[in-house]
Amino acid sequence: TQSAGLPLPGKEMVDYICQYLSNVRERRVIPDVQPGYMRAQLPDSAPMDPDSWDNIFGDIEKIIMPGVVHWQSPHMHAYFPALTSWPSLLGDMLADAINCLGFTWASSPACTELEMNVMDWLAKMLGLPDKFLHHHPDSVGGGVLQSTVSESTLVALLAARKNRILEMKLSEPDTDESSLNSRLVAYASDQAHSSVEKAGLISLVKVKFLPVDENFSLRGETLKKAVAEDRKKGLVPVFVCATLGTTGVCAFDNLSELGPICDAEGLWLHIDAAYAGTAFVCPEFRLFLDGIEYADSFTFNPSKWMMVHFDCTGFWVKDKYKLHQTFSVNPVYLRHPNSGAAVDFMHWQIPLSRRFRSLKLWFVIRSFGVKKLQAHVRHGTETAKFFESLVKSDPLFEIPAKRHLGLVVFRLKGPNWLTEKLLKELSSSGRLFLIPATIHDKFIIRFTVTSQFTTREDILQDWNIIQHTAAQIVSQNYGLHCINSGDGARIPNMIVKPSSDAISSASQLYLDGGKYKTPSRKIVVQPKKLAASPSTCMISQQMKGQGDPLDDCFPEDVRGVTKHKLTSFLFSYLSVQGKKKTARSLSCNSVPVTGGLEQCNPKAAATDKESHANARILSRLPEEVMMLKKSAFKKLIKFYSVPSFPECSIQCGLQLPCCPLQAIV
Repeated sequence: TQSAGLPLPGKEMVDYICQYLSNVRERRVIPDVQPGYMRAQLPDSAPMDPDSWDNIFGDIEKIIMPGVVHWQSPHMHAYFPALTSWPSLLGDMLADAINCLGFTWASSPACTELEMNVMDWLAKMLGLPDKFLHHHPDSVGGGVLQSTVSESTLVALLAARKNRILEMKLSEPDTDESSLNSRLVAYASDQAHSSVEKAGLISLVKVKFLPVDENFSLRGETLKKAVAEDRKKGLVPVFVCATLGTTGVCAFDNLSELGPICDAEGLWLHIDAAYAGTAFVCPEFRLFLDGIEYADSFTFNPSKWMMVHFDCTGFWVKDKYKLHQTFSVNPVYLRHPNSGAAVDFMHWQIPLSRRFRSLKLWFVIRSFGVKKLQAHVRHGTETAKFFESLVKSDPLFEIPAKRHLGLVVFRLKGPNWLTEKLLKELSSSGRLFLIPATIHDKFIIRFTVTSQFTTREDILQDWNIIQHTAAQIVSQNYGLHCINSGDGARIPNMIVKPSSDAISSASQLYLDGGKYKTPSRKIVVQPKKLAASPSTCMISQQMKGQGDPLDDCFPEDVRGVTKHKLTSFLFSYLSVQGKKKTARSLSCNSVPVTGGLEQCNPKAAATDKESHANARILSRLPEEVMMLKKSAFKKLIKFYSVPSFPECSIQCGLQLPCCPLQAIV
């Protein structure tokens, strides 16, 4: 019978998931497929008769996995984390089996009441004010789980809009609401997520994206000036979205300055902490919350960094009645004896129906506990610091924005096309996944530590791929000659145009049959800082038509050196990307460039002795320019095992507090 046959496929799928998560680091991160790849593998129409489970299960690896980006991989560094864990998976298994639609308290009391209590737990874990709690005598607010931060921001803007229009109707009762709406204006920084712009499009509220300071933070004076100018134009400021942890560089808007202005001007202050919100479980990161007491709403994604899989977004408001007046509809068939006395979350959101999301969040918080969730965040941050130290050790690279939490942004010094080409080569290798952004018209690469499985060895492996690929690109376009410093270390001295044979020969050092060879993990530690001089790194010749040669090639502490400025090449690069709004310079919506690696000429490597000599120099460069300080090798935080689940029999061997594959031995 069907019921007798269910347990076997279920066990097979659980075993498959265990194996998948155990071995995900061995898979190619980015799929090597093209749009439409699946069409030829599927029939034109649905089957008329039932298919066997064996056939369905077999098609997972055959059809599905070849097109999957492996977000749980330690080598996934694009976007922000989208993590899962065994407690989260098990919680959703139960929720899916129950499959209740918790739109009202009466439709499933446990669904509503668990969510209320877990949201209070989470608010206290993050250090949010009491006004965001359901169960507090002085609070008329509370928290609710939404599907995404994008939806939460839209809900907040719609509530702010409705509240302001009702206020305007008191003084202008005969004015049409659409006319009042046309005068409303909202604000965000030019680093804000694209979802803020989309919320404005849906709500028909004008959104102005304001410039930021040198730390990419929206400041109070900028907002105050914009509000004053708009009031003079007859506009009605209504809403401010402050971002804590921007998409581009993980920058933080200044809440302590924005909050008092919003309070004085009567503006709804909404806080988008989609990624960074999880970090606030650690008290040392809560300095960014200074000014949170002025917030009308706050949102973040446990589905990013807290190991609660998508979808799961926390959204808090200080006044739930402003949501009710925006979204409340009350047909007879949705009323129940406790209407009004109990919380009905259908009045807190755009859709009617809602999933039992709080189960997986409840499972995760209880299984890990606050201390191990804190350790998980600190591990990701320390791992990002380690990668940052590697980048800083290489004079070919620069870090154009301060690192915050688990995000590091970097680029090759010089014109944009160098970094663009580096990203293209890395993407086509498939061994790690990175995405771009732009900052002050500079093309940069974002590197986020996403997976709880990521170790220092994983970071070293990824860095070696990045560094070797960069050295290959620079050698192909400029050529590097090294000299000995006084203490025996070798540093890049002169950049010259190489011969085509030398390029081909050098490329063979890093490619083997079209694939990268496994790089050496040996790190050369610089015994002492070199005394640099302008002769240390100089331009000899540049490739024709390639823009300026390496820019900013001198160490930052060298004085009296004129740094090369980028030519108009970067502007021509930006122009071919299509028409973009210059105000939103850090949008990461662009698709990573792809393409195959350039093929090498094996004959040249075998016949040209001079090419071999140049190649030997280049082969030493990636290791010998890595002048790591000894402090970069401090032992990372020691972790302990997590609560175990007897249903799981596979161990991955990683002793991290967040490892979902820990099992009882």
